Amino acid sequence: MRLTLPEPKIDLYSDGFDEHDKLSRKSIGDKLSKLVEDIDDPLVIALDGAWGSGKSFFLKCWVGEHLKREGNTTQTVYFDAFKHDFLDDPLVALTGAIAERFEEANDTAAQEAWKKAKQVAPALGRAIIRAGASVVTAGLLNKADELADAAIKSFSGELDGTVADFWKRESGKRAAMDRFRKALVDLTEPNEEGAPTRKLVIVIDELDRCRPDFALNLLEVIKHFFSVDGVHFILGVNLTELGNCVSARYGQDIDAPLYLQKFVTISMRLRNQIINSNQRSTYLNFFEDLGRKMEIDNKPNFNIGTTYLQYLANSENLSLRGIQQFARLIATTPAVSSKSHEIYSQFILVGLLYMKAFAPEMIDLVRKGEFSWREVERTIKPTHPHEAYDDFNVLSTAWYVCFPDQLSHEFWSEYLGSKLNPIFASYDKNTPYSLLRNYVDIFELT
Repeated sequence: MRLTLPEPKIDLYSDGFDEHDKLSRKSIGDKLSKLVEDIDDPLVIALDGAWGSGKSFFLKCWVGEHLKREGNTTQTVYFDAFKHDFLDDPLVALTGAIAERFEEANDTAAQEAWKKAKQVAPALGRAIIRAGASVVTAGLLNKADELADAAIKSFSGELDGTVADFWKRESGKRAAMDRFRKALVDLTEPNEEGAPTRKLVIVIDELDRCRPDFALNLLEVIKHFFSVDGVHFILGVNLTELGNCVSARYGQDIDAPLYLQKFVTISMRLRNQIINSNQRSTYLNFFEDLGRKMEIDNKPNFNIGTTYLQYLANSENLSLRGIQQFARLIATTPAVSSKSHEIYSQFILVGLLYMKAFAPEMIDLVRKGEFSWREVERTIKPTHPHEAYDDFNVLSTAWYVCFPDQLSHEFWSEYLGSKLNPIFASYDKNTPYSLLRNYVDIFELT
């Protein structure tokens, strides 16, 4: 039996969704591809999802999947922002990553067009980003190109003398910016009408895990330096956490969502597929695949776990990381005894494991003796039993028998009173705490 499984190996730019699409997200990738191909205006698309929702996995598959599209002329670049946030200048890091991608892809035309952009980027970083100056992009002065060429040749060391003085002047900033943006335009190979005939899509992942100053400087770089037709960005991000970066930098009084609207053109949610009664949850499919690989799919607790995930398929609490934690908890938690009336204990036990994985704050309430029917409704969301879902009936009833005095609905009073009264004595509001203490708070391989 295994408790952890290695992350699936994805060959960037070669693999797509075919071998890796356990969550049936290829259709989302197709919609994303159509969007970036149909729109010429520069886009910044925020692929928004909670931590552990599978954003990185999706984007690593997508950069390869998009290249497989028939007639594709778009180049994709994957940039892990978190791996680069030890650097001071996000522009230099990003231009370097783009250059490496062009080299790996043996894209000779793109390499040539990008060479000057890569060379001029360090000067732009020093002269504009660190100084916090606004970027001016028009009105080049005389001899600006000659001075820019001289500066490019000196970038192996610190700027000094006449060249340093040049970059301090507004004309120098404008010249460098013009050179950088011209390289971007050349990459898109515009036609006679100026519309791009090929596109560049840069995926920036893990932005919300970066230092606040690096993350927000990177957004500024995207906005001011890369706003060129045919150049799109896709941000793999938790917008709530990125908003926390804004608050950390500018204070709690700032309207973080409004601030981020300056940088993000479109946001789309990466979430579990919405299902109806005739469809299976994509998270349930992932859980069952995980159970087989961990060799726990024949255990009673695992089978009840599948019932919970099917029952709560559209819960906002679900995430890939939570599913993995749920499976690990099931693997290390023993089953209760097999007495007939204790099937309810089994369902309560697995419900506690569900809470520990997806709503750990509820476990704290159980420990404090503050767990009530209200928390059950918030987390487990029980509904009236239905003949078509016998397992769901048992799941709901398992929690009802713990809090019969807190149920006011006449239907449930009649249902509990007529069918479950003989076992009321075995359950009360302390049952979840007892199961937590005797089963959940210990680890035992079963």
